Amino acid sequence: MPLIINVPQLITCNAVITGNITCGEGNPIEGAEIFFSDFPEDVVFYDPNPAISDINGDFSTTVTVLPGTPLVSIDVSAITEVEGNIIETNVGTQAECPTVECPCKFRIGIQGNRAQATVEVLNQGAASSFSGTINVTAVQCFTASTNCNPAVDNFNVTFGSGGTTINFIQGRRIEIDCINDTFARVRGTALGTGNLFQGLFEVAIEVTVGAGNIGTWTILANDNMGHTFSTTFTARMSPITSIGECGLQF
Repeated sequence: MPLIINVPQLITCNAVITGNITCGEGNPIEGAEIFFSDFPEDVVFYDPNPAISDINGDFSTTVTVLPGTPLVSIDVSAITEVEGNIIETNVGTQAECPTVECPCKFRIGIQGNRAQATVEVLNQGAASSFSGTINVTAVQCFTASTNCNPAVDNFNVTFGSGGTTINFIQGRRIEIDCINDTFARVRGTALGTGNLFQGLFEVAIEVTVGAGNIGTWTILANDNMGHTFSTTFTARMSPITSIGECGLQF
């Protein structure tokens, strides 16, 4: 009796889990009660719980992550009993619902949208080094006024070396911090794309701005499944770069 659940790779505050249950011949089971739980406990909540399968064997539940939860790996379990048989399915995922805060704001980038960098990569235990062209952009909580806007949340990293491409796109913050107008940092999650890495990564971007508007950049990325990316390089900052404190927040 297959029990299938479809769980997003990352649950940010809320999401929908869908699934299906059938008997051994592939016929849908109607009216089955599907109970959900997770480990570690008390991280996410399910509504409804249990979910009830329909005439097609389909069911769904809405997942809500406890507010203030940092990025954490969890196992989602679905369990039911059909004709005296206990059926259970487990799927690993990541969940977060960080407190939306703007301790500062920044808009950072590289002049000309490109710089030379050497990156160190670990791919399933195999270490490699690539030299190529990198671009980094991050806009966090930024407005042109004295305010900070928590809805402004994006960062991207693109790297190319010959036929090798490594990108971290659609970045969303977990935390940021700044020091005056000379240092900015964002840590969050981003989608790894390109022909070397795929999937969800935790990414940290730091830049320290020195004399001559030269930035020293450090990028670290890790998917906790044997894939890492790291580099430190220098590049002149984009003219749009701005790092500052917040006035009144929205």
